[in-house]
Amino acid sequence: MQEKIIDVDNLKVNYKTFWESWKQVFLILHGWWGSSDSWVEIANLLSKDFLVIVPDLPWFWKTSLDKVYTLEDYANFVKDFLEKLNIKEVILLWHSNGWAISICLSWKIKIKKLILNNAAWIRKKAKTSLKRKLFWFFVKPLKFLRKFPWWEKLRIIFYKLIDSHDYLEAEKNPFKKQTFLNMINTDLQNKIKDIKETTLLIRWRYDTYTPLEDWKKMHKLIKNSKLEILDSTHGIHLKKPKELVETILNWI
Repeated sequence: MQEKIIDVDNLKVNYKTFWESWKQVFLILHGWWGSSDSWVEIANLLSKDFLVIVPDLPWFWKTSLDKVYTLEDYANFVKDFLEKLNIKEVILLWHSNGWAISICLSWKIKIKKLILNNAAWIRKKAKTSLKRKLFWFFVKPLKFLRKFPWWEKLRIIFYKLIDSHDYLEAEKNPFKKQTFLNMINTDLQNKIKDIKETTLLIRWRYDTYTPLEDWKKMHKLIKNSKLEILDSTHGIHLKKPKELVETILNWI
């Protein structure tokens, strides 16, 4: 493994590379609040067959940023990053929330194959979970309590109860908060069918972030796709890396 820094449009980008012998480039892009560090074991396993590149996306880990990003900005960043490295074609794996950028990337870079790992893609308010609906029903009327010193601790507890750890982290910085909102508030259901790449959909049976019904719908909309359902939870690359890599290699 090598860790490097490259300048992409005046942004210092930290990234890791892994290889033993390779013929193709395998690009891994982490999800919200992830980092290249969390994919080291997966990258090491894949490096026997590929040159694996894992950057820290803008706003995360060692790639600093001080402005708001949109889906289009992230897509342009990945395109410019690959151009800097003189890479023409990749197998792309995108984890969790950030997968939506791959749609914007389809006409910017050449993707040989696409792997969507626990991708959250339906954003409509109608898909809000019962837990979140109950949260807003009971908590919204209590906003008058914000003047009390213990309100902040209570608010954090409530956000954790509805699995909004990402939002809690994002709101520490107003630019990062708006970037996060840009990501989760963009509904791309009408664009799913535009994905032409051969696609592997990996959904983990006990993942509470992405309902199975959504995955079945995505599988139907992406014509050249395969759906794999494996036993684990959302952070599978950390919990069952060998099983994840085996699934990917068997498909490729």
